[in-house]
Amino acid sequence: MSTDPEKLLTSELDSGDLNERLAVAGRGTSRLTLVLAAAALAVVSFLGGIAMHSALGGRSPAVRQPQAQQPQQQPQQQGRGGTAGTISRVEGDAVYIKGRDGQEVKVVLSAQTSVLITQRGSARDLAPGDTVAVQGERGEDGTVTARQVTEQPPGR
Repeated sequence: MSTDPEKLLTSELDSGDLNERLAVAGRGTSRLTLVLAAAALAVVSFLGGIAMHSALGGRSPAVRQPQAQQPQQQPQQQGRGGTAGTISRVEGDAVYIKGRDGQEVKVVLSAQTSVLITQRGSARDLAPGDTVAVQGERGEDGTVTARQVTEQPPGR
């Protein structure tokens, strides 16, 4: 069959030739094409995941770096109004606690405050150098009104 368009239009169509062309055209996509498309999709997905990870988080929260521990100091715990640290001084019904960050917090003790020192104690049992955990309410000025003071074992 000729490839000249004018002759193609004026010539009679050979049905055997048309069937052969349709069979060749209907073969579908080759395996190589499918493999290359799958590989391209995998690469694009991987790069998209990297971009998404960078945009949304960077480091995974499950991976934490260990922190160097300093002996005889407790981190200052400020959740729910409490604090923790080392007693720097005791003045009447107030105990001053120095946290790991060096900040000093005034803790006010009342008759309702329980002080636990391995066994039940009182405010008189607290001394400078003791490590304590305090639970209570934090005021606007940063002062904590203690509900409970618990002495921590040395070196903890």
